[in-house]
Amino acid sequence: MNISTLKTGVLAFMLAVSGMASAMVSQTEPSEMVQALSEELIDALNKDRAELESNPASVKVFANRYVLPYIDTAKMARYVMGRYWRTATDEQKSAFSQAFSDTLIRSYSKSLLKLNIESVNTKPAKPGKPGRVTIASVVVQADGNKTDVVYRAYFNKKTEKWMLYDVAIEGISMLLNYRKAYGSDFAKKGLDKVIEEMNAKNRIFNERSTSVEA
Repeated sequence: MNISTLKTGVLAFMLAVSGMASAMVSQTEPSEMVQALSEELIDALNKDRAELESNPASVKVFANRYVLPYIDTAKMARYVMGRYWRTATDEQKSAFSQAFSDTLIRSYSKSLLKLNIESVNTKPAKPGKPGRVTIASVVVQADGNKTDVVYRAYFNKKTEKWMLYDVAIEGISMLLNYRKAYGSDFAKKGLDKVIEEMNAKNRIFNERSTSVEA
């Protein structure tokens, strides 16, 4: 998968969850949740596109406020780190989880305005392992192109809500691609160096956003 497709996957995933907080969509049924979130998202993008285009920092603020509370980033980070999670210190685990969350926001913010969706058609959820489902959907863009998108969700027993944790674009998993990419970097550079590089890229983005706000 090339980087453009990967970013589209990140965007599709985070755009779905971004509507969750703003629209207060019910999280009791995963397929209905994804459909409702998608519809809310299309409306929100059409309404706020001008503001988001003129002020990139507003996208970052939006993601921080409305997206991250609905993503188990620690769970995602554990999967992305794979076997390296078992040997990492608590400090490294925490640092990578934070850097990974910031990286998702950065990718989301860069790609948001490139998405021009006309409609999303969601199919009934299919059960997998206990407490997990997949939700297939077809995304139709304004130019007529159609993309198969499959969301993965799990049921959080503590909150009793369904949560999205991965998205597959045309059969390619976002998390699996991150795991492969970072796994290669971990082997070549070591965990601390990878985290340092992630933080450096995220700092540049934050500085640019701050300068826009100022």
